Order: sequence, then structure tokens, then C-alpha cells
Amino acid sequence: MRKHNFDKNFLIFSAIFFIIFLILSIYYFTRIYQPWGTSWTDFTVMHRAGQRIIKGEPIYDPSDSSNYGIDLYKYSPAFACFMSPFTKVHMHISVPIWYLFTFILILSSIYLVKRIIIESNKEKSLPVYFYFLSFFLTLRFLLVLLSRVQSDFLVLFFLVLSIWFLRLKREVLSGFSLATAIMVKITPLIFIPYFIYRKFYKAAFASCAGILLYLWLPSLNLGWEKNVSYLKGWLNLLFASTPELILWYKNQSLLSCIFRLFSGNSPVRIFLLPPLLIKGIFLLIASLMIFFALYFCRNLVFYKKKEFSFGHLLEFSLILICMVLFSPLAWKHTFLHLLVGHMVLVYYLMKNHKDKVALVLVIASFVLNSILNPEVLKSLDDVVSLYSNMTAGTLLLYMALLRAAYRLRGSSYAE
Repeated sequence: MRKHNFDKNFLIFSAIFFIIFLILSIYYFTRIYQPWGTSWTDFTVMHRAGQRIIKGEPIYDPSDSSNYGIDLYKYSPAFACFMSPFTKVHMHISVPIWYLFTFILILSSIYLVKRIIIESNKEKSLPVYFYFLSFFLTLRFLLVLLSRVQSDFLVLFFLVLSIWFLRLKREVLSGFSLATAIMVKITPLIFIPYFIYRKFYKAAFASCAGILLYLWLPSLNLGWEKNVSYLKGWLNLLFASTPELILWYKNQSLLSCIFRLFSGNSPVRIFLLPPLLIKGIFLLIASLMIFFALYFCRNLVFYKKKEFSFGHLLEFSLILICMVLFSPLAWKHTFLHLLVGHMVLVYYLMKNHKDKVALVLVIASFVLNSILNPEVLKSLDDVVSLYSNMTAGTLLLYMALLRAAYRLRGSSYAE
């Protein structure tokens, strides 16, 4: 692996990104500011769990639910322990600290992805517009993340860190990084079978070991019996049915999209299908998406050697999209993970600017995901969201990545 040189273009982007991020953070903090703390956000739910787990109080309490259970804590007990230090200071301080973490870890994610791109393709540096265009395509999701004070940036960072460790051939560290992402949100579990399929066996084993370790750690403070009760509450909540949230227009998951099109309770139903058949359609489409992601990447040159390079990064971004869409609940901030796919496609189009098909798919994806937002649509936002505009936009991005994988077969910079 070649020595990394000073990157002036990334430094320029980092400085401007910091200014933009600071302005946005101040704006959204003033919106949620209240004299007693902050108004109700997702951070409030996580903060409350951190307070309660210190005292050994219930954190998976259905009585906390309002608006169909949207305010329930659905993260792991280990993540509640992680949140406990934030409860030692006033919310007016803990939220800005959270914003600072958000900036540092998103910028770190961008840095690690660009390092993989540069080192895989023997580039000296990437142009400044590469960073700003990738950032611009993902900006909509960042805005929602800041407004909700959400945790998806942690998942993004630890997933990117996991593939960076694969790049360094540190599979054990990669597995523990993946386990950390899973403890924040359960959806990255999809990468364990992916690691096994791509013969990163040590990473897959280490991730399973890391999960077990994280599940056990709260016992050090709470005791084994109390920790077991928390784990049972967490699992019961994860498997609990939330039909109202499945049909809610803000849910942009693939399952939600299919249910709204074919369920009897949906205002945008095309025609009625039984629930079992709807779930079957979802499983079929999900299976095809995984198959196409692996199939279109199978002939790329990089699989002749076991090294995580640009081709792996492309495939990784396809699995990331599957991770987002396959979750039963996919809110707008969850789509922050498309950042990796945007960076891959911006680089691809830099090298293949004549590929008009991929370009049109990326533009159409951006229109559906970002241009069609509540600020532009106003009263029409509910209707457009009911038709799953972000689900469609993300599927278009998935198709653009498949197009890139198909066109890159045998290309030197797929190595």
C-alpha cells in the first residue's frame, strides 16, 4: 500500500464542510431549543434510555409509546450504556457534543472512502468537486439527521471503518467494528453473511464474538439477571409488529412501499393482495437485489486477489442500499448511508463521463430523493411520500451502481 500524501483538496473541502455544518447545527439546535432542554427528538429517546439504564429502570417500556410507538427506544442495552455519559450534562451541552461527533465521524467516513478510492486506483488526489458533489447528493439526508439528532452517522462510520480494516487486512478489527455498528442499529447484520460469502471468515467470526461481548458488557454494572431482562425486552420490541408504521408515509422502506401499493388500508393502493403474498413479493424482490448485486460484481478483476479495493467498495455500496431498503422502518435520515454509493458513482462518472445512462439514473435518483422534499412540495409531500419517492430514488441509485459494475468488468481501476 503506497504512502499517503498530503491532500490539499480534501483539506479545502473539510474546512468548508465544517463551516456549512456549523451553520446547519446552529440552525437546527435553535429549532429544537427549549428552556428546560430540547424539544422532542430521537436524541431525547436515546438520552432518556441512558438515564434509565444507570438507575436500572425499564428502557423498553411500551407505556413510553406515542404516535404508534415511534418514540420507543429500540436500540441495544449496550448503546444505552454508551448514551449514559451524555446524561451527565445538560441537554443544551449534550446535543452540541453530539453534533460535534456527527461532524467528525461523517468527515472521517468520507476520508476513509476516498482513501480506498485513491489507493485502489493509484490516484494522487481527487478533485475538490468530487467531495462537494458527493456531499451535495447526500445533503438532504444530513439535514434530516441533524433535525432529528439521530445516530445513523455512527452506523455509517463503523461500517466504513469495517471495510477500511478489510483494506488493511485486519479482519478481526473489521469484525469488531461491524459488531459496534450492529449495536447501534440491528440492520448491519446483513454484512455478516456477506463477509462469509466473500470469504472474510475472520471478520464474520469476530463480528459474532463482538456482538456477544457487547450483549454481555452491561452485566458488569447491572448484574446478569437485570441485563437478561433488558435483552429480552429489546428482542420482544424488535419482533413486535408495527402495522401503522409500515403504512406511514414517512417510512420509505421497500416493505412499506409494497404494502402501500397492495394493502387494503392504504390510500394509494393499486389493487388488493393478501398480506402473505405481499411479504412474498418483498422477499422475492429482496432476493433478486442481493443476487444482482453479487452477480454483476462477480467478474470484476478485483476478486482475483483477496484485497478490499474499489470493486469491493462498489459492491459494498450495493449491500448498503439493500440494508437501508430491507429494514421494515426506513426513515429519511437512514438514507445517509447512500453517501458511499454517491462517492463511488461520482468517481465512476469522472472516469466514464460518456456513460449517459448512469448519469441520468443518478440525476433522477437525486430528484426523487432530494428535490421532492416537504419544503418544495408543501401540502403535496404526504401524497408523494405515500408513493415512496425515496424508495424509488434509491432503487435508481442501485441501478446506477449495477450499471457501473457491469461496465467495469476487466477495467484496471476496479482492481
